[in-house]
Parts: sequence; structure tokens; C-alpha cells
Amino acid sequence: MNRKGLISQILDNWRDEFKLSVADNPSIYIALFDTQGELIFANKTLKSFFVPDIPPKDNFLNPSLKRLLQMTPKETLIYSGYVTIGGYDRENVSLLGKIYRKENELLFVGGGDIRQLLEQNAQLFDLNSEINALQRQLTKEKVMLEEANAAKDKFFSIIAHDLKNPFNALLGFSEFLLENYREMATSEIEEQLVLLRDTSKHTFSLLEDLLTWSKAQRGKIECKPHIVKFKTICDEVRALIGYLADEKEIALVLEADTEIDVYADANMLKTILRNLVSNAIKFSYRGGKITTRVTGDDKAVTISVEDHGKGISHENQGKLWNLAGKYTTSGTENESGTGLGLLICKEFVAAHGGKIRVESEEGKGSKFIFTLPLNIINSHMSA
Repeated sequence: MNRKGLISQILDNWRDEFKLSVADNPSIYIALFDTQGELIFANKTLKSFFVPDIPPKDNFLNPSLKRLLQMTPKETLIYSGYVTIGGYDRENVSLLGKIYRKENELLFVGGGDIRQLLEQNAQLFDLNSEINALQRQLTKEKVMLEEANAAKDKFFSIIAHDLKNPFNALLGFSEFLLENYREMATSEIEEQLVLLRDTSKHTFSLLEDLLTWSKAQRGKIECKPHIVKFKTICDEVRALIGYLADEKEIALVLEADTEIDVYADANMLKTILRNLVSNAIKFSYRGGKITTRVTGDDKAVTISVEDHGKGISHENQGKLWNLAGKYTTSGTENESGTGLGLLICKEFVAAHGGKIRVESEEGKGSKFIFTLPLNIINSHMSA
């Protein structure tokens, strides 16, 4: 059976179903006109494109119905291509279709061009991808802007409060000494001088952190790693902040091979340890212990600083590394802080290609752990 005969058989067997499907199909557009231009039939899909206040025949803009009726074709198919339907002064649509003429009637059968739809879909996909990329960029820039604003707020907060208060204390101690030193006992003068010294050291440490953090934000600090003895770094940190531990009767313990070497920027590593140990002192109870441990293999070195003090709630642990989190709290003896130290630690660890994290439980203490990947060199290997 040839194709034409098969279609005839299908039409004979399924005529009613074909008529119903074609008439209601949202992708097929059908219109039948007489040679006077009067509409005999149009399915709902095509009618939805007709402009209601003009005659149906005038909705055929290109080619016009008048032009089609003037054609004298040799076969029933008189036109094949795009047909524009609608109004000149309002929205219209172009449909791919065929127009047939048989005796005194014109039949239009059209539909959407699948190739055109696929092309439009591809264009929409590209456009959507560009929009998504712009949205991601805007989100990223929004986060960066929020961080910049948080940094600015933090900067001014430190200047207005954390630096101002120590200087007020220094001025108060010095004025008190100037006014009363003649009547004061040597022990009283010594006590005031110790307070002056400790406040000065605290203020200098805070100012140093502020300047270091500011340089890191502006990309002014370059990481220059080299082989250093870890114990030497720890000894230098102890010399800087050991007095803080002594005042609270806290033992500073190093659990590591005394000959172990690490590949790191010495100043950055010293700053990281100084901040972590001084934080541990701040949150440790009098008479406690702080342990610094070092372990490693041929891939990474892991350093931890552990205390048994106040600890940090799970909720607040996530705020430690985010400037916008604005998490600060006082120590076990009301020591103050800005939270800058941990942010500096995070940046300096990241500069080495490592990561820093915290394990903590309220009332049981905290353990800060950071890694320096591919940086450990066993002293026996280097011997």
C-alpha cells in the first residue's frame, strides 16, 4: 500500500478523531474562507491571534487574502511559507503554513516552525545562562561589599572603642603617678608601673594586629616560606606573651619533636601562634594548662593549640571566621578582645594553602587546629 493510500485509510477509519484533534490542537492553526473573503471556519487556536475589531480576512497581513485570491495556480497549493496574522498597529505573529484553493474556497493550515522554536529556545538558554552568571556575580559582589562594610565598621569600632579605652587607662595611670608619686610607697609605684606596662603591651599588641590585618586586607603582606625550627618559633612566642600566662598561673606546654622543622613564613607562623596562644590564655581559668602539639607526615603538618577554659557554643563557632559575625566575648577574668586575631590567623593559614578549624564545647575548652600542607620536613631527612 502506498503512502497516499495509507493516509486515506487512516482518514476513513479515524475521521472523527482527526477532526477533533486537529480542531483543538494548540499547535495547529486552521482557517477556511470563501472567495469573497468571508470566514467559514477557524479553530480556537487561530482565533486567539485575530484582532477582534477588524474582519477576519483583514487579519491576514502578509500575504493578504486579496493577493491570494488573485493567484491563478495550476494546483490546489497556492502558497507555502510564513503567514503574518494580526494587526499592523499591534502585536502580530508569523506562522509557517500552507494555503490551498479548491473551487470557491481557501484553506489555511499552519503551525509553529520547530526549527525556529529550537533556535529561540537556544537563544533563551544562552540568555538565561548570561542572566544566571550576572546574578552569581552580583551575589559575589554583594558579599564582597558586605564584607568591606563589615571591615570598615570593625575598623572604626576598634579605633573608637578598643584603642581609645586603653589610651584612657594609660593617661589615667600616668596622671595618677604624676600627682601622687611623692606620697606613694615604692610598692604602690611599682604596682602602677606594672599596670602601665601591661596596658601598653596590650595596646601595642592590639595596634599590631590592626595594622597587620589592614595590610592583609590590602594584599600588602607576602608569604615567604622557608625551613624554620618549630621550637624556635614557639620560644619566641613564649617570650612575647609568656607574662600573660604567668599572671594567670597557666602552664604553656609544647608537645612536639624539639628538632622538627616546618616550611613556613616565620613571621606569619609566629603571628598565628601568638594569637592562638594569647586567645587560649584569655579564655583559660587560673592555674590551667595550654598545650601546643605538632604532628605531620610527608604531606602536611598539623598544629593545634588546646585549652580547658570557657569553650565556645556551636552557634558561635561559625562566627569566629566571619568579620560580619561580630563575635567577641570577654575572657575568664574579663579580658577584652576584638576578634581580629582569629581573622588574621585564617588569612595567614590560607596564604600557606592550609585550613584552620576549631573543636570546642562550652565549659570544657577549645582546640584550634591548622594545617600547612606539604610543608613538613623531618629533621632526620634534612640531616
